Amino acid sequence: YKDLRFEVIKTEHFDIYFYEEEREAAGHVARMAERWYTRISHFLDHQFTDRQPVILYASHPDFEQTNVLQGAIGEGTGGVTESLKRRVIMPIAGTLADTDHVLGHELVHAFQYDIAAQDQDQPGLSGMDQLPLWMVEGMAEYLSIGPVDPHTAMWIRDASRDEKLPGIDRLDDPQLFPYRWGQALWAYIAGRWGDSTVGTVFKEAVAARSATTGIEQALLVSSEDLSRDWHAAIRAQYGPVLE
Repeated sequence: YKDLRFEVIKTEHFDIYFYEEEREAAGHVARMAERWYTRISHFLDHQFTDRQPVILYASHPDFEQTNVLQGAIGEGTGGVTESLKRRVIMPIAGTLADTDHVLGHELVHAFQYDIAAQDQDQPGLSGMDQLPLWMVEGMAEYLSIGPVDPHTAMWIRDASRDEKLPGIDRLDDPQLFPYRWGQALWAYIAGRWGDSTVGTVFKEAVAARSATTGIEQALLVSSEDLSRDWHAAIRAQYGPVLE
């Protein structure tokens, strides 16, 4: 294990923890973090209640040695946002684009935790821990990548071709990858009702401690009808491609 001597860059909303080996990269991350803050806070109509820590590591092997979290970190983990202090822990990736994506993804989680913690009906994380991964991780992917992603399109196109499109009530099935399917559903919701509905649906779901209830209360449509309309839109988009 290395003995890392951390310093801090303070921006308007962030405390960026870094060490000498990554000093230049930390400056880039500080600028990217503020840019993400402007975007996500506007999308979700929410401001952080206090400053946001981001703990950076210069490489993935350094990241795997962190003692901010308990337990081992796998080689496939790009970053983590822990719930206790809402800290984002991540390594510098191979490219600025990859670093920017992981940072945006994790900052969406930070916003999710902050929104959930403000629910007054129940202390702690309120309904956050009761929401399915497709809603939480899919939302982080949608807000950090956007509505158009070739990787996600490949998954959805194959399922449409094989007539295996899952309903919303099945998206928490462990056989379905929540990042891709969640991103696809959020893209459909935002494309149909507007970007402002992303925050509204999530806040309703947190308050109700239920993803389907949050969808129905925010969009005024049943999850069954939403699944049917979503599938119809997918088939309409990819039908000509299949032909």
